[in-house]
Amino acid sequence: MEREVFLFFGYGAEYSLHDLYAYMQEAGDRCVEIDMLSHPDVVGALRALEGKKLIFITSAHLLYDDWNFFYYKTHRKIVSALHVISTLHPVASVYYPHDLKDPVKEEEISYLPLFDLFLSPLPKLQVLDAYLPVKQVGWIKRRPKVSRVMPEDFNPGGKVFFTGAYQYYLSRGFDVFHEEYAPLFNAGIAVKLPHWHDAEPFEEYLRARGVKVYPNQANSIHVMEENEVIFTQALSSVNTEACGLGKKVCYIRNSVLDYKDPEQEFDDAGHIFFAETPEKAAAIQSAALVPNAPKMDYFNFAEARRAILDAAKAGTELCGSED
Repeated sequence: MEREVFLFFGYGAEYSLHDLYAYMQEAGDRCVEIDMLSHPDVVGALRALEGKKLIFITSAHLLYDDWNFFYYKTHRKIVSALHVISTLHPVASVYYPHDLKDPVKEEEISYLPLFDLFLSPLPKLQVLDAYLPVKQVGWIKRRPKVSRVMPEDFNPGGKVFFTGAYQYYLSRGFDVFHEEYAPLFNAGIAVKLPHWHDAEPFEEYLRARGVKVYPNQANSIHVMEENEVIFTQALSSVNTEACGLGKKVCYIRNSVLDYKDPEQEFDDAGHIFFAETPEKAAAIQSAALVPNAPKMDYFNFAEARRAILDAAKAGTELCGSED
């Protein structure tokens, strides 16, 4: 009997499934991983799966492809999740979000019935069971940390800035970003860039100017766990994550990047202090910020795998009954 193949699929920081891929691989499942940011031949790898008994698992935005991914100015090959479903015809398709703020975009909701299972990082997303089966499994980045991301003396101030508008500054130049947020860096606040194309030269530019930089590949939750105060911007999911971890959170407003009112967007996330400028954010004392109550669940790898295997079994049985 042909063994099923579990395809894990996404792009860079929007591919949140690597740890689940590794877990299922370790459990003996036959897994293939395609991260479009780093994979050398996306199209070739997908074509190699034609005719296979495939279970498709993705955290990618459903509608992003080469045409509408242009803003991110990547030279990588971008294939939409819907294209994979329509061409490889998986026996089961599973969706897990990479973003806690907008886990499913409004324009994606009508496509959810194309999937057989939604693995949910948040209890409030149970409402999506109107479209497909939903299984609560927790946030995949929230898992036990076996070692520190950086040495204990790397960032003694316990403050880190997560940029939520990476492409905006990548397009305008490293120097623009460094100059705009110099008040934070001069105050000894570290920075974490997302795992995205051209992040390494961006990091080196900042390090050369004395900025403390966390590796872009590091688990953002683990970076937050090593710090007390999290600075954010640009309506990022980091705000929801930091509040869920029980951290003190400071959001830096920006009239260009805030296309919606951040106070309304994060009104149910927790305690967030909103600073008008980087200068005002850098001047805030940690004692003046209100800590949040921890409420983020650890990811349940065993339950996620079991739900995927059940979806695969149901899909295989359905395909068999149609033959």
